Amino acid sequence: MATCAVEVFGLQEDEENSRIVRVKVIAGIGLAKKDILGASDPYVRVTLYDPMNGVFTSVQTKTIKKSLNPKWNEEILFRVSMNFILL
Repeated sequence: MATCAVEVFGLQEDEENSRIVRVKVIAGIGLAKKDILGASDPYVRVTLYDPMNGVFTSVQTKTIKKSLNPKWNEEILFRVSMNFILL
């Protein structure tokens, strides 16, 4: 049986004292119309900022074409320092 590799963004795997933060992007409801035809091609960008190193990690979901109620059901994993503050 094949295993599916999951991409983890942020710190390198060999980084000591790290943990995984999981962000689940589920759906958008009643988004604003952003084009002349009344539809949108929405996506979500999740950005993580590490104040210790001043580094940004940014990940974008798939774009859902012509939808004001998109469903992504995507999970994004970030490896962060144990000192990382979650808001």
